Amino acid sequence: MTLLGITCQKDDGPFLVEWLAHHLAAGVDRFLVLSHDCSDGSDALLQALAQDARIEHLPFTPKGNKAVQWQALKYASDHPAYASVDWALFFDCDEFLCLREASLLDLLTRFEAASGSFDALALPWRFFGAGGQLKRESGLTPERFRQAAPEDLHFPLGHLFKTLHRPAAFQKLGVHRPRSRPSKPARWIGPDGADLPAGFAGNDGAISLYGLAMGARQVWLNHYALRSREEFMVKRARGLPNHMDREIGMTYWAERNWNTVEETSISAMMNATRAVYADLMDLPGVAAAHEVCLNWHRASYAALQQDIEAVRLEFRLGLVDSIPPSAQEGAAFVCRQVSLLSKAAE
Repeated sequence: MTLLGITCQKDDGPFLVEWLAHHLAAGVDRFLVLSHDCSDGSDALLQALAQDARIEHLPFTPKGNKAVQWQALKYASDHPAYASVDWALFFDCDEFLCLREASLLDLLTRFEAASGSFDALALPWRFFGAGGQLKRESGLTPERFRQAAPEDLHFPLGHLFKTLHRPAAFQKLGVHRPRSRPSKPARWIGPDGADLPAGFAGNDGAISLYGLAMGARQVWLNHYALRSREEFMVKRARGLPNHMDREIGMTYWAERNWNTVEETSISAMMNATRAVYADLMDLPGVAAAHEVCLNWHRASYAALQQDIEAVRLEFRLGLVDSIPPSAQEGAAFVCRQVSLLSKAAE
């Protein structure tokens, strides 16, 4: 059984080694890492990391007005590796798999033994907030951030997912889920190993698990969308890969800064992650290239400290609370949006 990880990155240099190490340790056999328009030295870092045969760096130049991430998805969908593997997952460098099994292979084997073959496994997000951290500190991301949203967060965005899937069962990659084959419906399961509804499985627009009943999660993605305030400010300056024209500001922060419960399940995976991390850092040129990326991010943040609007925003981020909404508030929020959207469509 072969597992392929795919990502597209721009200026994620400080996080590449830890992210690749974590998922190689978790059982991903091979990575395709697409990069574009890098300023922080992450393209050079990826070239050094590609000395490990499991990591392939694919630099590309975006063309036209189509979102960069969608261009990357087409590139990856057409790559021979995508069609040749049993399982594939497209995800970002701020999303870390959290498993209750020793490896992805063990999890897939157990799920298939329990209910038979399936084509797609939805991996829901679990938002991790900044935890009051102002600056980037030493340590790996999953060790630095331990405060998260409650599992039953009443907010649809908190239940978006990425999809581990069989490429043979789908047309092509998508950001959250692969595109279906109309002639052959795929079987989808949730993070508890149980079937997801047929209406969900056949709807390519369904990208949130909010409102779907399910049992205890066995796998999910810790989503460190913010990290510290310093790191968030640098990310904000870069922009989002699939919405480059969308501002990352107070709203983005408020929707993701959940520090409600302590969540340390990923700690059980960190010894294996650290071992692979050390191996990758020992590759010729990797440690030096990693330091170049860190220095660029430090300089980028220092430059932002000369911008009064950036300084004001960073301070205001600390004023935003992370008390979760009640079930009633969450339901009212969704209903109000549906009502307004329905009126707008009339």
